Amino acid sequence: MVAADVRLSGALTALLAALPSLIEEMERTVPGEIDDPHCSRLIDLTDW
Repeated sequence: MVAADVRLSGALTALLAALPSLIEEMERTVPGEIDDPHCSRLIDLTDW
């Protein structure tokens, strides 16, 4: 399962289309501990 917090004013359609490839880019993965037990990886898309 993939969840994303996005701004409704942004390019939501483009993000949804690109999301499968974006989550596979390991350079976007944020290091550190994740406090959410349902989250296996945190990916920074703030600059996308």
